[in-house]
Amino acid sequence: MPKSAIPSIVHSLFAAAFVVLFCIARASAHDARPLSVNIIEQSAGLYIAHIRVPPAVPAEDMPQVVWPEKCAIAGDDVRALATDGRETTTLGCKDGLEGQRIRVTYRVFNPSLPTLFRLREMSGKVLTRVLPPDQLDWEVPKTPGWKTVAASYLELGVRHIWTGIDHLLFVTGLLVLAGTLRRALLAITGFTIAHSVTLSLSALNLAVLPEPPVEAAIALSILFLAREIASPFPDGLAGRFPIVVSSSFGLLHGFGFAAALREVGLPTKELAVGLLCFNLGVEIGQIIFIAGLIVTVVVVRRLVQRGKSNLMMRQLGLLSGYALGIPAAFWFIQRLGAF
Repeated sequence: MPKSAIPSIVHSLFAAAFVVLFCIARASAHDARPLSVNIIEQSAGLYIAHIRVPPAVPAEDMPQVVWPEKCAIAGDDVRALATDGRETTTLGCKDGLEGQRIRVTYRVFNPSLPTLFRLREMSGKVLTRVLPPDQLDWEVPKTPGWKTVAASYLELGVRHIWTGIDHLLFVTGLLVLAGTLRRALLAITGFTIAHSVTLSLSALNLAVLPEPPVEAAIALSILFLAREIASPFPDGLAGRFPIVVSSSFGLLHGFGFAAALREVGLPTKELAVGLLCFNLGVEIGQIIFIAGLIVTVVVVRRLVQRGKSNLMMRQLGLLSGYALGIPAAFWFIQRLGAF
């Protein structure tokens, strides 16, 4: 390797480290999980609410759930959440919650988190609504139909894939390794079919894996792609058989998608609609991301090829590999602590 090429490679590695640290900082500052308010009807007019706040919310900004005026809170539950972000509240509402408005307030500022409301009634009916960060109140619908369920789970699927940085990085690695548009489409198709299968099986409790090892293995799958991209050998497994690799790891990522769906739960009466629309939302979000990524990759490659520099192509491969591999290694070590 010419000595003149060494500073360029060093600069590329520093640039990759900068990008990775920026991404990690963003991921730490904005947790992908929403504020969760899970309400279960125990008897006529008696409810238990399980509230969970993601770790991204600081202790001094713990939210408070403001219940309807007609509901009586049992005990001293009218307070902001404890510093651990978990609380169980018992309340009685003589006329039920349907048609009533539930509101969330924060002590200091709105941390721009979505809010997930879920109400399971004694009849088995499940109402689910995901509110955008700028909306903090929910009016419980009286007679929700399948269209309401479909819209809610479709939005949940899109939001999940767009906030799932690890899944998006894996898709990015697949596109970089594919090389051509045809191979990229085959790899993404294999990934989509595979994760749809395990997502459905796991959401229906037909095949369930524990979440901590799945999340750690997903980080390893990104690390594997990063090694293939940065490797000096062009005949790596992922480079030669992208659809085999994407399908195999797609089965694993499907269990990761299902873990998020299990937190929300599926509606009892509209189970098929909820599952289908969540999966469809994931695919819509993925397609939009891939379309933008393909345009970016095509533009970058044309600019690089115009310069006719093999060294520049090699540096681009190193940059991509390290940009994927460093956060993947960080996530893997971090997720080992959840075992």
